[in-house]
Amino acid sequence: VQAPCVKPPSPPAWIMQPVPDWQKPLNGIISSSENG
Repeated sequence: VQAPCVKPPSPPAWIMQPVPDWQKPLNGIISSSENG
């Protein structure tokens, strides 16, 4: 018997909040390095 489709739990509140200013350049560096 397959279990009914269960929605994944909602993400934590900190994910929904805007990214802090100090984290924006960090994300840019990570994404640029990943893109190569």
